[in-house]
Amino acid sequence: MKTNSQRVKRLTIIALFCAMSFIVSLIFPIKVSFLTLDFKDTVSAICGMFFGPAAGLFCAVVVPCIEFTFSDTGVYGLIMNLISSVAFIGVSSLIYKYKRSIWGAVIALLSGALVTVALMMLANLYITPFYMVVTQDTVISLIPKLILPFNLVKSMLNASVTMLIYKPISRLLKKMGVAKAMGENSKTGGSASAVSKNGAFIASVASAVLCIVLLVVLFAVLGGRLG
Repeated sequence: MKTNSQRVKRLTIIALFCAMSFIVSLIFPIKVSFLTLDFKDTVSAICGMFFGPAAGLFCAVVVPCIEFTFSDTGVYGLIMNLISSVAFIGVSSLIYKYKRSIWGAVIALLSGALVTVALMMLANLYITPFYMVVTQDTVISLIPKLILPFNLVKSMLNASVTMLIYKPISRLLKKMGVAKAMGENSKTGGSASAVSKNGAFIASVASAVLCIVLLVVLFAVLGGRLG
């Protein structure tokens, strides 16, 4: 049973995750047309995977609402941010809650990324026409050229970065006594060395995906400038 001090520590760390997520959204925004790529969902996803879906969804809702007070995209930006964050963080943290293992994290994050992309396609299809004051056909024409690639890159980047940094942050939080050890190793059914190899493999895959996505973005940017 958790003591009051443990609850206070837990709530404090969750609040810090919200603050870090917001700071990341301010420091690393990348504008692509009317869309913005950032890594706030990476921070919130780590919170959700460690503390559970409720904590992750708390960050997913609170951070976009704070952003709304500083953003120039108004209610449109808030709605799209909420859909994207809630989808990615909610799905990934919920799956990981029931499958706490290295491969569970991979499945959770990839599922969160794919669900986010699908929902953002629908959201752009029905919400963007009102924001941009254009026809739905215009938005449809932007999907293969801008909206789909952007959301796919953004989701995969957030998933890859989360894969890379979740474990170190998780270990740090456990050392701080924030929560009990999650027991990923005991649920994998393998030896410590096997788990270590799996972790190294996942980190390598995540790094490779991250590099590929960054190269695609770089070539796209250079191609746009040179074309």
